[in-house]
Amino acid sequence: MTSGPDNVIRLQRRSGGVAAGIRSVLDNGRNEVVTAGPNSEFGFIGSDPYNTNAYTGLVVPATPSSAIGGARYLFLLARQSFSTGEQSASREGVRLVGIRQYAELIARIPAGTSPLASQGGSRAGSTVTLHKEIESPLWHPPDGDISWHVMIINKVQRDTRNPANTDGFIFQDALSPALLYQTGAPSGAGYTAPNGGRPWGTPIGASLGNIHELRYPWRTSHSEYALDIPIPTPCDVALFASVRQNDPSLNPTLADPLLTQQFVALSKEDQFLVAYRQFAQYGTIAGSLVFDQNLGEDVP
Repeated sequence: MTSGPDNVIRLQRRSGGVAAGIRSVLDNGRNEVVTAGPNSEFGFIGSDPYNTNAYTGLVVPATPSSAIGGARYLFLLARQSFSTGEQSASREGVRLVGIRQYAELIARIPAGTSPLASQGGSRAGSTVTLHKEIESPLWHPPDGDISWHVMIINKVQRDTRNPANTDGFIFQDALSPALLYQTGAPSGAGYTAPNGGRPWGTPIGASLGNIHELRYPWRTSHSEYALDIPIPTPCDVALFASVRQNDPSLNPTLADPLLTQQFVALSKEDQFLVAYRQFAQYGTIAGSLVFDQNLGEDVP
């Protein structure tokens, strides 16, 4: 038999129920917007039952920034649009309550070439990709870095039509995760970013408009409790990343990178960089935004 309190809660949701005429909050709950996009590693095997090649994160082009005039790659990692919500002083309609950041190093090594074994493993002609998550919040390669930007964008849309658009590679602006471009190709050749390389919009706050470290770890079980920032609806909230891709030829070299005490003393990220110095670059980056949305009071 259903208990009395359960019945009251159920009746509150019905038209004309016990809460009729009483100003009560309609909370839409928390939701998280996470980066997802195409990844060529899954081109032949698929990444899900729908046989797509999409996966968490976006892949940074291999072309070093130093080879394209120092241009930085501008990524839209997450974006959500809000109309209106409760605007009372005590209950803001939408609040940003959490952020997560992810970045990794990868080494793309042709199968059968050093340091891989000459026989066995992947087929000849294929590429083996090794991954190393960046865990040290302040780490970056010698000639590369990532900055992160949480921005408020007015509810306007730009004309993003362009014959060069592909999945995850969009002209100037996008509503879903993508590498944004003004000119260039998905490989990074001839790439320039829109808006002078700067993210669209205005910073949501001084400390979140230009983040230079992995301040909000990806591997956290309580990201929804990290922040509590009111959102001035109506607007879009977006997380951008600006990446300077490193050049593997500039990665450091040790005389004996596998046995020396110097190698053992390095951080895990530097060990990967040294061990695969000919190949190590930024790989996949990802981010997420967590929102708590209150639609209003006495909303039918």
